[in-house]
Amino acid sequence: MRNLNLIVKGCMLIMLCFSCKKEDTYQVEAELDPYLQMFLQEGAKRGFNFNVEENGLLMKFADLQAPTIGLCTYSEPLLVQIDRTYWQEVTKYENCEDLRQNVVFHELAHGLLNRDHDNGILANGEWKSLMCGGDTYLERSWQVNFCGERRQYYLDELFNPSMPQPEWANYGDSFSGEKGSLYYELDLNNPKAKTDEDGNSFTISDGLYTVYLNSESNTILPIGKEEQVTGDCYFEATLYTHMSNVNACIGVGVEYTDAHNQKAYNSFLISKNYTYNEYRAYPANTKCQPNFAEVSIRYGVCDVNNETKLSIERTGNEYYFYVNDQLIYRHDYDADKPINRFNLIIPGKTETYVTSFKCYKKTEASIKSSSVNKDFFWGEMAGTVQTYKNVEIK
Repeated sequence: MRNLNLIVKGCMLIMLCFSCKKEDTYQVEAELDPYLQMFLQEGAKRGFNFNVEENGLLMKFADLQAPTIGLCTYSEPLLVQIDRTYWQEVTKYENCEDLRQNVVFHELAHGLLNRDHDNGILANGEWKSLMCGGDTYLERSWQVNFCGERRQYYLDELFNPSMPQPEWANYGDSFSGEKGSLYYELDLNNPKAKTDEDGNSFTISDGLYTVYLNSESNTILPIGKEEQVTGDCYFEATLYTHMSNVNACIGVGVEYTDAHNQKAYNSFLISKNYTYNEYRAYPANTKCQPNFAEVSIRYGVCDVNNETKLSIERTGNEYYFYVNDQLIYRHDYDADKPINRFNLIIPGKTETYVTSFKCYKKTEASIKSSSVNKDFFWGEMAGTVQTYKNVEIK
């Protein structure tokens, strides 16, 4: 009986030790667990089965030093930390879930797939992998457009780094020239002038639309009548300006009404990186954390000090963005929504000169007039935009 008591006590001690060991080696904060499960499910689809409870994993929020938003430590057990401030801040963006999955999947791929950082570039200039990151590289943002048609590729590549380049990165270089029929053109032959109460000035004279913004901010400037455009369409503007500071940008965009019946903007911005003396493009959406991506514009394609043509083509629920008829980027984020108006993005504290502003509809496009029969020549400001602030995922 004495020996039996010793055996029972010994078994209880062993069970207690195993219980403590499991509790010490596997702890995942409740809010992070759904993202861990998504990663495990995506891995299982591709033949990867991880026993994280047995092997050990600690996933927790931490106060990481900016700009770091995620950190993986190869300890025993594996430790994954996500910055709690970033996690909460992204809740205000429509692409919150994409951003959260991006950072969690990146860190888990370090720890469970033994993936190092991969700063390879696709043919169109986008990052090859969700595993981009580490020390600053060419002063580029680590932002990846992890949504829409791109999502599947980035998930596949995460578990198989030898994935071939996706179709959306293999497009041609030049605009086809098929614009459709012209339905709106900014009249530059009728002189006008106005300065508003904020010191912004708008002038049409000598075939130029000259805009000066009195603030430092890059601003969305609606032009033309409010219409509802469905189907395939094309828009182009030619302009030139002087980018007075490193944050200045120009661009084009579309205004639409989102799923919450709120005004939103899909925009395509161009800014200059003075360190590398090159122009870079930033596809963005005002409802999302700006920007979806950052890609270099090939040398010689763009010089905003000279007349530059910026274009948007919508074909088959996808936007194509051109600079001087050279395709720079394409994406499908909310591209199926009717367009209310086209607009420009112009820099503050400098004069911007618009030499042409034209809107076209393709054969299958339809135009529905708005009840607002007003020409927005006066540029009633729609809001400010900015290029993306870099974060680090390690």
